[in-house]
Amino acid sequence: MSSSEKSAAKRIRRYASHARVIAAAYFVALFVGTHLPPGEISTPDISDKLAHFIGYAGLATLILAVWELSIGKLQPRHYFAVWLAGVAYGAFDEWTQIPVGRTCDMNDWAADVIGVTSGIIIYRLLRPILFAITGHDDGSPN
Repeated sequence: MSSSEKSAAKRIRRYASHARVIAAAYFVALFVGTHLPPGEISTPDISDKLAHFIGYAGLATLILAVWELSIGKLQPRHYFAVWLAGVAYGAFDEWTQIPVGRTCDMNDWAADVIGVTSGIIIYRLLRPILFAITGHDDGSPN
């Protein structure tokens, strides 16, 4: 491995490390935000369903970026795993809101599922920009 290849690999590891921290903080904020008792925090004046959609779209996009920066080019099974985990976590998130006095709403879960699905699509669309910024080789044929 040449010096420039080592430098590029080190840079990608640094980007991946920063992305993991951002994704973890985002996940914690999403969990805490959905589990505070009603009225505990003031929220922006947007629809609850839109908030679920945006939250889960962002989560899926971040997870995919972290994963791809960490292991290299993702395969279809990786995208499916993120989708399945997001859908399952959305259901878990709804069920665990009951003990804190919030409602378990199927429409919120549907917004989560649509958000995860959209996040995957958004990631696929923005992926070339991620690799242009990081200088990472996306593994695509030239």
